[in-house]
Parts: sequence; structure tokens; C-alpha cells
Amino acid sequence: MLTLSEVRGQSRVVELLQRAVLGGRVAQSYLFAGPQGSGKYTTAVALAKAVNCLTSPGVGCHECTSCSKINDGIHPDIRTLKPEGAKGNIPIATIRKQVIPALAMSPHEAAARFFLVAEANSMLGPAANALLKTLEEPPPRTHFILCTRAPSHLLPTIRSRCQRVNFQPLSPELRAQMHGEDEQAESIRILSERISEQIDSRGLDGILAVAKDANDRASLIGALEQCVQTCHQQARASAVTADLASANVHAQRAGEILESLVAIREHNAHGQLAVEHLLVALRGLPLPTVSVSGEKRR
Repeated sequence: MLTLSEVRGQSRVVELLQRAVLGGRVAQSYLFAGPQGSGKYTTAVALAKAVNCLTSPGVGCHECTSCSKINDGIHPDIRTLKPEGAKGNIPIATIRKQVIPALAMSPHEAAARFFLVAEANSMLGPAANALLKTLEEPPPRTHFILCTRAPSHLLPTIRSRCQRVNFQPLSPELRAQMHGEDEQAESIRILSERISEQIDSRGLDGILAVAKDANDRASLIGALEQCVQTCHQQARASAVTADLASANVHAQRAGEILESLVAIREHNAHGQLAVEHLLVALRGLPLPTVSVSGEKRR
């Protein structure tokens, strides 16, 4: 997920929200209105990150615990309400189970709690009325962002209680560019997962086969970058559990992958040859220990 400054094609919206965050004037209820694909939900998530970021408050990042949880969709205080079932509606049961009980408590760990409604028009009449009661008197440190393609179809009372932010259609050129970037990001994600699986299973020769599947040099670089990050995360996790041997192995793996990455990215090394060199280096490392029922084994 993007930060506010990374949202494209909506400069006026971004400027307005950044001023609100930095000035401590974030509205308790927003209505993000605009055509499909204009970035309403992405911007809503970015706003939640900016308000709750631990590293760059008011800006947002990709590294701190809060932003990482939001990116992964697991932050306890950032909840998204999406259409459910074959009819694609948000039923009143969702409001009663996910929204109303949470309002009785303070946010678990965030500076402010956010409820993001991905498509507000999918709320059935009872659900909309139930949410309306909350919008009338939202508790402190709680924000609602309703995204919609058709604001005129919402209850007038809901519209009147939200600060409206209009999103413009993206230009065809920008939409085409972003579509291409999304496809490349998905390719990088799949490549990095396959490489990580080969490393974890000690099927090191498989890494070379995966690398050959890379559509281009940029995809291979992106995949190796994600592998480095994964190894660093594994090293930190092992260190937290005092498994220093495994932490050391994961750190060494990260170092070897980083060395190959630098060779490709900075020195224009041949991708396949760099990966072959990486295989030789990884074969010299032991497997990390794995905890099973309180015991450690290799």
C-alpha cells in the first residue's frame, strides 16, 4: 500500500489530506467520492498510515510496525468493511459485529482508529441506518472513510455528516502506466516467493530455474530485494526468541543474496551468472534450526 505522497493523479486530494494531518484537523468522517479506479480506497489506507505511523508521523512509511500491519491488513485498529456474499452487500450484522462493539473501547495500539468502507453504496438500508447513528456522535480517536462511486445514492443524512472529498478520473496514460506497474509488482511477488521457498527447502538448484523465469532484469532485482527483506525479518524473529544460531544463518543468507543483488543492480552483472554464484555461496551455509514442540531440530 502507498503512502499519501505516493498517491498519483490526485494531487489536490493529497494536498488537502496532508494539510489536515499535519494540522491535526483530520475529519472524523470522510466521504471519498469518485469513479472506479481513481484511488479512493488506496488513499483511505494511506491516510490511516499517515495518522498512525511510528517512524514518520503525519507522513507514513513502509517499515514501522504500524504501517507494516496496515499494509498486511492485520492492524487491529484499521478495519475495512467490504461487500459480502453473492449479492455483494454489507449487511447490518457486519456493522453490529465489527463496528459497534469496537467503539465501546479505546484503540488497541493506534493513535486513531479507522473504519474504511470500500464501497459505501453496498450497505443495505438497515446497515446504513446503523452506521448513521455512529456517524452522528463518533467517539474520540475514531475516523470513518466511506468510499463510493455514486454519492447521490447514499442517504442524505450520511452525506451531510461526512466531509466530502472528490476524486478525479485518472488519465488514460496514467491508468495504463499503473496497470503495467501492477503486473510487474505481481510478477516480482511471485518470483520472490518461489525463490524464498527454494531457499527454505534447501532446493537451491531450483533458485536458478526460478531466476530464468524472470521476464526481465527489473523483475529479478525486485525478487531478490524482497528475498533480502524476508531473510532480515527471519533473522530478527529468531533473535527475539534467542535462537542466535538461526538468526546468524538468516543474516548470512541475506548478506549473500544482497551481494548478488548489488552485482546485478550496481555493476550490471549477468543475472543468471550472479544467481549461479549465489547458489554456490548458499550451499556453504547450514540450515537454520526449526522449533518443534519446544525442541530445536535441523
